[in-house]
Amino acid sequence: MSEKSGIRDDSSQEEPQKVAFLGPEGTFTQSAVLKQFGHSVRALSVTTIEEVFHKVEGGHADFGVVPVENSTEGSITNTLDMFLTSPLRICGEVELRIRQHLMGCMQESGDIERICSHPQSLAQCRAWLAQSMPDVEVIPVSSNAAAARRARDEVGTAAIAGDAAAEVYELNTLFANIEDHADNTTRFLVIGRKLFPPSGSDKTSLLLSANGTQGAGVLHQLLDPLAKNGINMTRIESRPSKRRKWDYVFFVDIDGHAEDDKVRPTLREVEQHANLFRVIGAYPKAVG
Repeated sequence: MSEKSGIRDDSSQEEPQKVAFLGPEGTFTQSAVLKQFGHSVRALSVTTIEEVFHKVEGGHADFGVVPVENSTEGSITNTLDMFLTSPLRICGEVELRIRQHLMGCMQESGDIERICSHPQSLAQCRAWLAQSMPDVEVIPVSSNAAAARRARDEVGTAAIAGDAAAEVYELNTLFANIEDHADNTTRFLVIGRKLFPPSGSDKTSLLLSANGTQGAGVLHQLLDPLAKNGINMTRIESRPSKRRKWDYVFFVDIDGHAEDDKVRPTLREVEQHANLFRVIGAYPKAVG
């Protein structure tokens, strides 16, 4: 990565590094790429989260950037589920303050017949839409940038998107900052093919499943070494394992790097109680 991100991939020093992101141009994910890597990288726009993973897995991109959770609407489960089968690792995270704007080619809001946006953005503006645009048709689309492109091309269509989309598609901002929560923030993951050494302020992400033969309290037994050794667990999320019905895996974030002196032996204890144990990331914490 660039000096800006604080992580380097020494295999890509001869030419600009390639970073795949969930596009098209003008999405919040592109803004996360620029925040993390700066403008010196070659950003590759793709249409799905799966394709971001595949670009990195196949070596067509050095890194990828994908959304993983929003502070008000929760997890992007598609991103989490990709780690069930992908060998990629999390090697960075980006937190981006999300400011949603209503934009279009029209000059007056009375000319709006329909509003398009990504379902996550529509959810983040649910209360504002109900109060300010109760009679306007709301249409979910694949991305905010796709909504902005549609607003540019269709009479009567407005979009909910960010500053980048308004600039790229030359739209008028009719109402700014319409998100329902003033601290609306999305967390993005930087994915790559290897882990990086500790930076001094790190987070580790684990993919776990409990050993079902242990009887009651298996999750407690699985996570007890963290509490016993004073390792702070900052997040836990369950997802269907997709191996058999009612079988679940757990995505767990903890403070510290997997190779830290305190964390490494603790993870060995966790692994002893686990049916599935993978360190899917050890990376610097996001800088606000």
